[in-house]
Amino acid sequence: MRKSRSHGVTLVELLVVVSILGIVALVAIPDFSSSNPQTLDLAAEEFANAMRCARSEALRTGEPRGFRQPHDKKRIRVFRPDTGTSPSTLNYDVFHPVSKQLYDIRLNTHPFAYADSIDHTFNYRASCNQPGNIHFDRNGIPRCTDPENVFLEQFEVTLKLGAHKRVVTLHGITGRVTIQ
Repeated sequence: MRKSRSHGVTLVELLVVVSILGIVALVAIPDFSSSNPQTLDLAAEEFANAMRCARSEALRTGEPRGFRQPHDKKRIRVFRPDTGTSPSTLNYDVFHPVSKQLYDIRLNTHPFAYADSIDHTFNYRASCNQPGNIHFDRNGIPRCTDPENVFLEQFEVTLKLGAHKRVVTLHGITGRVTIQ
């Protein structure tokens, strides 16, 4: 009878397998560098999803919810306005439905989404004191936060990355959010 010996793996075999796995990973995983337009697409989706979440939460709860996108900041936050104060106090206590973290998207620290610059434009039906703060009423209609009786006609966030550009548009009255 022969004694069977178990054979281990040599260092050379292990290095070959690790090298092959590294090459496969480089080919299979997309490049998420800051010059890749896919990072801009993800940034636009994050901003659009924050707007959609604020609207759907307002419709679901029957209470106003909104978002804040400060001018020239690579950030969007979802809030719950306290309408008992004038002007409304913004409470940033709305949680992301998937991550269960506060709904606060910061592109400077996001692992996959990025934009070189962000700018927004807006049209209201009257004067708005805080144009970057938009909330949805219980019917999902976008309004100015201060004063809250001013309806939004259109809000656009333009995200740029090199020669690439994406525009996230919130349409007034309907509350529809599109990306171009």
